[in-house]
Amino acid sequence: MSTRRFIQVLIVVLALGLVSSAGATSSGTNGRIVFTSRTRDGQSDLYSIGQDGTSLRRLTTTVHIEQAPDWSPDGTKIAYERVLGGGDHWRIWVMNADGSAQSALTPESTYADDNTPAWSPDGSRVAFASTRGGTWNLWMINADGTGLHSLGTTFAYEPSWSPDGTQLAFSGLSGIGVVNADGSNPHFISGPGGSPSAPSWSPDGSHIVFARNNSAGYPGELYLAAPDGSAETQLTSGGFRNAQPRWSPDGTKIVFQRYDVAADQWNLWTIGTDGLNPQQITSSGNNLGPSWGTSQVIPEPDASPPDAPHIDIYAPTGDGIYFPGQGTVVYYVCSSTVSAIVSCEGDLPIFAPVDVSTAGPHTFTVRAVDLDGRTATKTVTYEVLDITPPTIDLRTPSNGATYDLGADAKVDYSCSDPGGSGVIFCGGDLPSGAPLDTSWAGLHRFSVTAADKAGHVTETHLTYTVVDRSPPGVVIQSPLVDHDYSLGATWSTNYYCWSPGNFHIVSCNGTVPSGDPLDTAGIGPHVFAVTATDENGKTTTASIPYRVIYLFNGFDSPVDTGGNLDGAKAGDGIAVKFSLNGDHGLKVVTQTTWRPATCGDWIPTGPAGPADARLSYIPSTDRYREIVASSSSWKGSCRLLRFNLEDGTHPEVRVHFK
Repeated sequence: MSTRRFIQVLIVVLALGLVSSAGATSSGTNGRIVFTSRTRDGQSDLYSIGQDGTSLRRLTTTVHIEQAPDWSPDGTKIAYERVLGGGDHWRIWVMNADGSAQSALTPESTYADDNTPAWSPDGSRVAFASTRGGTWNLWMINADGTGLHSLGTTFAYEPSWSPDGTQLAFSGLSGIGVVNADGSNPHFISGPGGSPSAPSWSPDGSHIVFARNNSAGYPGELYLAAPDGSAETQLTSGGFRNAQPRWSPDGTKIVFQRYDVAADQWNLWTIGTDGLNPQQITSSGNNLGPSWGTSQVIPEPDASPPDAPHIDIYAPTGDGIYFPGQGTVVYYVCSSTVSAIVSCEGDLPIFAPVDVSTAGPHTFTVRAVDLDGRTATKTVTYEVLDITPPTIDLRTPSNGATYDLGADAKVDYSCSDPGGSGVIFCGGDLPSGAPLDTSWAGLHRFSVTAADKAGHVTETHLTYTVVDRSPPGVVIQSPLVDHDYSLGATWSTNYYCWSPGNFHIVSCNGTVPSGDPLDTAGIGPHVFAVTATDENGKTTTASIPYRVIYLFNGFDSPVDTGGNLDGAKAGDGIAVKFSLNGDHGLKVVTQTTWRPATCGDWIPTGPAGPADARLSYIPSTDRYREIVASSSSWKGSCRLLRFNLEDGTHPEVRVHFK
């Protein structure tokens, strides 16, 4: 999910009362801000800074990539994502607030990535996004590394906890979503327009801030909304690129990243929740993914960093044995925990063949220089032998064998030199007894080489295949999740099935065939399901809930198009007409209620009560007509007249009695 770091900017003009109150009741204390810097010293490391932009401290100094930090609730720990490079995968790590005691939290995976950690409000768990299930899902793990499990929320990432710890907001293909902490009731509170991302729950639980792309597809403005998606308000304006918003612990500010077009870099800003008083807090480097914690402790800078770079020579190996034509390539790495490496040069470049042109002892030297001028040199000695062949018995893998992706198989081979001088070297692409590489699907090659004391050499080469037998996938594009469809409406279904391992899909069957009309014949909740089966007999079922409702065309006169009935006489029967596109019986209205309300803004002032009403249907006009009794004591008051329909909808008339 390297696409997850969308980054945006803000200039604010909104000062609405609804927005200004967001988060204002939190009792958290604003401390330091932790973030990723991708250009400082030529690396991607984590830093912390005071909320006023002072006391910048570097927390990580490895050669790896660290990003997406998140403070623990008590301000003592930082969770983040880290990749070791060289084809490895992202994992979740944890360290102390000063950068010490760095350790992996999630277990290593040979095929999956773990990203965007988020501490639970009580600090006992960490939610994160992962491809351990094949696609981006939300996962959970305890703070001690136990209890790893999936929440089952498909295509979800960038989790953010509700302050009571019962729910998680997340980014998904369909917009911003919310799911219970046990994985139940996933639903979306925004549409997909503008690719909304990076939700962050306010400390008092009243709002969620998130970012949307602009019309050009770049990071754009920040928005606030209630947790149910209502009362959405644009927080920033001005056409800047803003992204990754996060609340301050006290709920009065939001920190985010903004793109500086002139400098071609991202910097951190803060802004009030009323959209006022934007403040820039960093001015150099590419600064991304902030998290605002409660810790006030300023880490002490390292007083005695190492004086020289570190060199690892992996090939040729020290005291290694090689032979003419072996084909081993040179490989070495230079690193520094305190600076950037500006030069890393060996006697031969990386991936060049090891010099085995002549028999006898050889040396290989690598020299490193860092940004501050410190140097290091490392030399290894190896031996090149003469050749005649011993024998090799390669038992695992066998030539042409097939293994499942991730299968637990051990390399097994041995070398012998019957009647000869004896084996001095017996080695393969992996040592005998090591796990066979089944981490990726496709054709693999494996080689073993043996050499005896006289320099005689034998090579064995074979191939084996790794196949991905993961269950098939199902994508339902129509119907839409939790969508309302009119009774009898014509709407085509659309779905397809696929296999991660490119196996044949034997069947891909839905409630109806893809392209056929959706079932809208009966009102109420419906479920559309699709089941896929591949040639391995593995199945996957996906389902989409939707609802069928009456085609309500509004109320007839004297109710106006806005649903208002002015000048009704208190004590008279109120006649209301409406159409549901046909006669559906006299049970379409399950209950009619009156509720007192203020005139003008129609705010309810009391509970709703059942109304005395009689419903009839007029075939000649295709209209329902309901006579609803009123009270003469209602003179000069306003009431909300609600019709609860059996399809779950409830149209309403605002009645103003004269």
